[in-house]
Amino acid sequence: MCNPNDDLTLDLENSTEIVHCYKFFDNLFSTDGTQLQNSRFYFLDNLGGQIRYLGQFIYEKPDWDYEVSLFIYIDSKLVSQELGYPELLLDSRMSGSSILSDYSYSRYKDGNLMTRSGDFSYQLTFPDYWQSDDEFYFTSDLNYEHLIYNIDDSTSIVISNTKLRFIDILASFSYIFVFYYILYALALFVLRFPDNIKGFNYDFKNKIKFSMIGVLLLSLIIVGFGTIYYNINQFERNLYEGIGEKIQSVLVEMEHKLGGDFELNKDYYDYLTYLLTKFSNVFYIDINLYDVNGNLLASSRSQIFEKGLMGNKMNIDAYRQMVINKSGKYIHKESIGELSYYSAYVPFTNDDNKLLAYLNLPYFTKQSALRKEIYTIVVAVVNIYFFLILLSVIVAIFISNNITKPLQLIQERFRAIDLGKKNEPIAYTSHDEIGSLINEYNRMVSELTENAEKLAKSELELAWREMAKQIAHEIKNPLTPMKLSVQYLQKAWKDEIPDFDKRLEKFSNSLISQINNLSNIATEFSNFAKMPRARAEEVNIIAKLTDTINLFESTENVKFDTDFRKIEELYVYADKEQLLIVFSNLIKNGIQAVPKGRDALIKIRVEIIKEHVKISISDNGNGIPDDLKDKLFIPNFTTKSSGMGLGLSIVKNIIETADGEIWYETEIDIGTTFFVTFPVYKQSE
Repeated sequence: MCNPNDDLTLDLENSTEIVHCYKFFDNLFSTDGTQLQNSRFYFLDNLGGQIRYLGQFIYEKPDWDYEVSLFIYIDSKLVSQELGYPELLLDSRMSGSSILSDYSYSRYKDGNLMTRSGDFSYQLTFPDYWQSDDEFYFTSDLNYEHLIYNIDDSTSIVISNTKLRFIDILASFSYIFVFYYILYALALFVLRFPDNIKGFNYDFKNKIKFSMIGVLLLSLIIVGFGTIYYNINQFERNLYEGIGEKIQSVLVEMEHKLGGDFELNKDYYDYLTYLLTKFSNVFYIDINLYDVNGNLLASSRSQIFEKGLMGNKMNIDAYRQMVINKSGKYIHKESIGELSYYSAYVPFTNDDNKLLAYLNLPYFTKQSALRKEIYTIVVAVVNIYFFLILLSVIVAIFISNNITKPLQLIQERFRAIDLGKKNEPIAYTSHDEIGSLINEYNRMVSELTENAEKLAKSELELAWREMAKQIAHEIKNPLTPMKLSVQYLQKAWKDEIPDFDKRLEKFSNSLISQINNLSNIATEFSNFAKMPRARAEEVNIIAKLTDTINLFESTENVKFDTDFRKIEELYVYADKEQLLIVFSNLIKNGIQAVPKGRDALIKIRVEIIKEHVKISISDNGNGIPDDLKDKLFIPNFTTKSSGMGLGLSIVKNIIETADGEIWYETEIDIGTTFFVTFPVYKQSE
């Protein structure tokens, strides 16, 4: 407070100066001050980076013949960012954003550096290439980008941050890619869980891919955790060494100042606080001092104890180690709320080696650095292994495709092997395990081709031998009676037997019968060897079945039972002549299956089932024994005393050519029923 006539005494570094009070403050207002809107306070631009305000409040009364002014000076208190306790003293709304910690800033006045903060090394004078007439101006150099804010012609503020590099963009892409890939994989797995389980094929190709990716993922986990564990241990070792050096330096200074004292108590509080605060500013660390009983003597950050954030007693573990166990130095972790920090303790003795107190350094520095370093390591490891995994997926796909391609080719060639065709070998030039496998395949194919040719030739020769034997047998049977008849006729001619004419006629009839039999044998063999090409057309199957029945109706001791007389037309797509052969053979076989002494009853039924016609032809014969059921449609097989056993083979071939089916059911001494189906013909087809 002062009135218009008062003077001020200014304490300078090496002298004092007396100035007029009002003139001194008016000069500050006019030269450095900027008045705040609707306020009596002025912001003082002190060029030092601190926030300072100066306000003037004038008081006067009617009975006074003078006025009194109250000048209020408000100065921000600088708090080192390296100290940890202030974090507890600041409101969370006032604490700085973690994003701002990545920035550096500086302030220039008249081209000279006034204040700076951060990692970037600013020049002492404002660089020429930063000069610009714009209020805001962006520029960059080396690895940093700068935003220059020109407040006025003489003052500039510069904010700097590292450049965004390509590797940073790539790292961000890797995180985004991994996140969305995992999200997509989980969504796809959940939505298609049953299909994924059923359709997953853990084949050779997938084994290669999953093995390579699995090895990389496992190595990522092992190397990542190992690297993080090693760095944390290394960091803690360096931290222990650093805090040990700091506490030793503080101890030396304390011994220099207080080594001659014989006792420290509460009477030394102000002086101890002054010393600890001074040392705290020098070493950038908070310092506490406890007496021999573990009670607080003084602290460089007394607000912590005044606000009750910490008690006035030494930490219980530290007390046990220092007071009870007489340790020379003890470093461990302590915490205040959620704030964790390292704390070091050493005994403080005087020059006579008498214990005066215990010195404590709560070491908050480097905690954020540890988290940042671990984060950097994790990011680096994840990025490196992300690209390795991506590369391994590509390489695994390439390798698995190249390895499995010959195997797939072998599989396809195995599937395509046909004994009746020429099987091509696989061309593969590499001399590896797959090459050996392919060589064995080629050798097998070559041998298989040769063996197939030999087998086909052998089967053909065997078939011709069997056929020749059968034909020879069938031809030989009638030749013997024919030879005997001719010899008998010759003898009768020589002996001039009176009834030679009758015998000649009888012989001729017998010879003609035998010749017809041989002709039938030759015809059956010819039909089986080369069936005439079917000429399919729209055929009324009811008409063909009726025509065939009419041929056999006059046969002695044969009766027909049919149920299709009311059906006049039912069309199928087949060869009409071959249909006659089918029905003729089946009806004839049914009649011949009936033993002598029993009238033959042939039942014929016609059914329409969906888009097919089903015809059943039943007889009342002896039935087919179990040992002959599998041989019925085999060529050359017959149970008759004459014929070549080709009828049913020809019938089966005709029916299957017309997309039909044939089968039978039989009961001994009751009879056999043959079933034949054909697709019903549609005009649209």
